[in-house]
Amino acid sequence: MVYVDAPKLGRFMMDLTNKVGKNYELANMLSDIGEDLTEMGTPFSKRWNEYTTKQKKIIIECKRMMENG
Repeated sequence: MVYVDAPKLGRFMMDLTNKVGKNYELANMLSDIGEDLTEMGTPFSKRWNEYTTKQKKIIIECKRMMENG
């Protein structure tokens, strides 16, 4: 089992929104997913199986980026 600090990853993803330039679709997606992740573990928070395949790929890639610094 892989441990992920979801709130930390969410904040990292929200910080990335400033680095994507004029790709507003990606910036909005990062912001939305990041906000969801910061709330993970709280009542009524979004669960892993509720994310789309595209969102899961973005989350996994951002996790790799965060871990690699």
